[in-house]
Amino acid sequence: MLVASIQAPSGPVLEFLVLFAVILFGPVVVQRLGLPGLIGLLLGGFAIGPHGLGVIAAGDQTVPALGQLGLLYLMFIAGLELDLHVLRKQRNSAVLLGLAAFAIPFSAGLVIGWALGWSVAATCLLGALFSSHTLIVYPTLRDAGLGGNPAVATAVGATVLTDTLALVVLAVVAGTQTASADITVVLLEIALGFAVLVGVGLLVLPRLVDGAMRMWGGDRVARYVVVIVALLAMAALAEVFGIEPIIGAFFAGLALNRLVPNEGRSMDRVEFFGSAVFVPVFVVSIGLLLDPSVMFTADTLELAGLICLGALGGKAIACWFAGAGLGFSRPERAAMYALTAPQAAATLAVTLIGFELGLFDTSVVNAVLVLILVSISVAAVLAQRVVTWVPHAANIPPLGHHVLVVTAAEEPSDEAMRIATLLARPDGGNSDVLIARGAAGAPPDAKRRRAIEQRLVRHGFDGTVHVDPHELPDAIARSLLTAEPSLVIVDDPDFDAAPGRVPMLVVGSNELGSDGVRLLVDEATTASVSADITNRLNKKTAKLTLLRRPPRPPTPTATPPS
Repeated sequence: MLVASIQAPSGPVLEFLVLFAVILFGPVVVQRLGLPGLIGLLLGGFAIGPHGLGVIAAGDQTVPALGQLGLLYLMFIAGLELDLHVLRKQRNSAVLLGLAAFAIPFSAGLVIGWALGWSVAATCLLGALFSSHTLIVYPTLRDAGLGGNPAVATAVGATVLTDTLALVVLAVVAGTQTASADITVVLLEIALGFAVLVGVGLLVLPRLVDGAMRMWGGDRVARYVVVIVALLAMAALAEVFGIEPIIGAFFAGLALNRLVPNEGRSMDRVEFFGSAVFVPVFVVSIGLLLDPSVMFTADTLELAGLICLGALGGKAIACWFAGAGLGFSRPERAAMYALTAPQAAATLAVTLIGFELGLFDTSVVNAVLVLILVSISVAAVLAQRVVTWVPHAANIPPLGHHVLVVTAAEEPSDEAMRIATLLARPDGGNSDVLIARGAAGAPPDAKRRRAIEQRLVRHGFDGTVHVDPHELPDAIARSLLTAEPSLVIVDDPDFDAAPGRVPMLVVGSNELGSDGVRLLVDEATTASVSADITNRLNKKTAKLTLLRRPPRPPTPTATPPS
């Protein structure tokens, strides 16, 4: 009787069980075969979907609804991770490549859509699908030391323009398909919506989020929730004007780009939840649409071939001619192509929305999934080759990439932390604190360090407090080797050691009368660094005194034994 009462699991519990089992095991299985983990998520979604084992039925909205949040999250991270410093540095070449990488694939999409007899809306959406791209292989090139290469920086900067233009086309198509008003009214509404998104994203949202983080940032959960609220608020604002929410999510990422540095603790939490939950769920939800009975038909495979030719061929032509016009070598043009060829985030977004609008059928969805698999595989293989082809140059990080505040006191002063924030924010960098106790007393324990971090968040601090048991000069010397800072702020006015190759700022007043901020920097870089620091501080600190390092004596050479 007891056995008869036992029932098989069903409902949301079973669905979430198999969903997260796919997220756990899917990438592991396919990576053993040398394939990207994304493919495992897609195939896992098919396996549990209505065309596979049927664990998640065709009409079930539990996973697709969570996948919608994952789509917003994916586009948010795309805007959040863009290196705006690189974009500013290579803005002219990025604009040229961005226009070419949008116009040529978009034109190819128009030609293919027209040849297939599609409607104007579906044809334009196909062009937008071709023109977007995702920087999936950028971490590979960055970790190989190519992040500062002009061609790589140009491709990264071009992503902002190509994806934005593709999303603009998506907004116009979606708006005209869902609205019943005159097309002129719809276009004016969309234009107004974009103006509002830009204004809120550039002016209002960063200030609100910065203030909220300074107020509640000591609570790690509250800090993360502030980011999520900002993401959803921008997505909802986009919907108010008839614009797809993913566009608002992308603008939210751009708006918080400076406030959530890529190396900071907040970004760790954003990426953790994104890579562990939201983004994989979205990819699995796309896999639910896989239908072998449609994918492996002659019509779908023929359409997939045309789509791959138009998207990958268009990007290749754009990178080749734009790269030649910018004076990049062939290996550098190959690097640009490896970065702009992958189709993932925006492509999935455009495809899914086109399917929901009825402009794309299941054959188009399956053909696009073939494009995603092919483009990611081609880019991954090419990126490995590019690493060996492109010469590696010294990659000098921007001034505020990693600011280290060092103090011998129990905790850093407000002035030192304020200066650290002013110098790190323009580069989207982060700051850490190093407390050098030496013989000054017992170092702060974990609870005390946590209390210090909570106090510092009101200065925009998003880093970690470390403790070094050595004296201040030794602690600084050790940190230069282990932490690799781009700038050191010494919160001790009496510090007067000879500067090294990393710029140092000495903050505070000492008994000799040297007050404000003293700059200790190598002679060769004094002028440029001091001008940059002075501009960023914008006269918000006391007088900046420059202490130039004397020329280094020649290195003695060993005398050969007689």
